[in-house]
Amino acid sequence: MRMKKNTLFRCACVLAVLSAVAIPMSAGSIKDKFGSFKESLKKDSKNEDKSTKSSKTNSKYKRETVDESIWDLSVLDTARDAEFMDEIEKDIVLEMNMARSNPKKYAELYLEPRVKKFKGKLYDGYYQTNEGADVVNECIKFMKGHSSLAALSPSKGLTRAAKDHADSQCQTNQIGHTGTDGSDPFTRMKRYGSYKRTAGENISYGSKTAREIVVTLLIDDGVKSRGHRKNIMSRDFTHTGVGFAGTHKAYGCECVLDFADDYKEKE
Repeated sequence: MRMKKNTLFRCACVLAVLSAVAIPMSAGSIKDKFGSFKESLKKDSKNEDKSTKSSKTNSKYKRETVDESIWDLSVLDTARDAEFMDEIEKDIVLEMNMARSNPKKYAELYLEPRVKKFKGKLYDGYYQTNEGADVVNECIKFMKGHSSLAALSPSKGLTRAAKDHADSQCQTNQIGHTGTDGSDPFTRMKRYGSYKRTAGENISYGSKTAREIVVTLLIDDGVKSRGHRKNIMSRDFTHTGVGFAGTHKAYGCECVLDFADDYKEKE
């Protein structure tokens, strides 16, 4: 996936379970010779129930049901014993691995039910989208035509890089892939390890459950290149790190997903 440096794109916060119409935002994108990066912006309502907000990365949150008769957790739940991840971060890895292992089933269970909730470009009576049901149908078609992929392995180094970015941005109103220290995603990932060929980063703002984070990034409403979707469903990536922070001043919470091939931790 190639992108021009500083290209602007439109990305709406569309299918998350929020309490108000989400507002489209503009944000930059970056690339270097090894990979490219995209982001998803999601804004919370003023009237949102504050009791559901996470105040810290290890706070309790709503966990979705996973049918173990469909999903083999012994294969897909690769991060469950990762002490460097919080529960929501482990569940995000599981959700991505579910989507990768059986894209068709994931689309049937978690994407198709959304189509009926659209009226024009309005979703569920509240959320204004850029593309309406068309982008969901496109994602469903993509997933049903996609082959099964190997599960992503959790990486401590990538998780540290992702957490650094999420935690630091939550102290400000900052969004995007440039760190508060001026770092780019590659720099942050290379602080804790190395990869051979390619790496990528997704960022979600506002979604509070693992499934909503993964589903909205897969749908990728308003992002012409579908960069988030491509990162999650890339056969080039073997390792992932997740950083979730629940105190973003503008959006309530932030989740950073870092990806790389053959990532080796520093000693």
